[in-house]
Amino acid sequence: MKKLIVLSAALLLAACGSDNELSKSKVEKALKETAKQRAVCVPFNLNIEYTHAGDNPAFTSLGAPEIRIVKRQENGKRANLAAADQMDILVNAGLYHQENTLKVGEGDEAVRYMVYKITEKGQKVFQSTPTASLTCVGTEKVEKVNFFTAPTPANGITVTQVSYETKVEPERWAAKLLKGTPLLEEVKQMRTHHATLVKTNDGWRDLNELRNH
Repeated sequence: MKKLIVLSAALLLAACGSDNELSKSKVEKALKETAKQRAVCVPFNLNIEYTHAGDNPAFTSLGAPEIRIVKRQENGKRANLAAADQMDILVNAGLYHQENTLKVGEGDEAVRYMVYKITEKGQKVFQSTPTASLTCVGTEKVEKVNFFTAPTPANGITVTQVSYETKVEPERWAAKLLKGTPLLEEVKQMRTHHATLVKTNDGWRDLNELRNH
């Protein structure tokens, strides 16, 4: 209820104003404010090639509080080298912290795991959904405003419809993590968006941004 009241107050103040002049620079300013707050997230799985019978898949899912990766195969050879390299990228980025090797079992039956604990910074990067774990790799950057309509009164407020294009600037660690995967090219693709901007007492704002506040 509080959010609705704040939004309504902002829109009413905008409706009372008489200055509806709109320029490309004002549109870009409003869009950039929204874009920098919009994280771009992708479903990314570690390259796990070797697991031990009975291992919980949750322990190899990015975003998990603790990740465990089998360190050696039964024949003694190193296991999951690619996944270890991927985790090194996340450790260097401060998203996970590597712990001491964990030994489970005794003798020839013992299994050794590389263990990683998520950091406070990492908790802000990974998101869990009902269908997948998402890795937020960067934010959008407004590249071009295609067009915007003349400001128009609508239900007591003043709005304009905008079409614009963005591209994602992946974080340095994300570019390394996604290197060689189709996800990197997908992330870098230009995207076309449509938005409704609303005139408020604080300039033009994206309607969706106001609703989410």
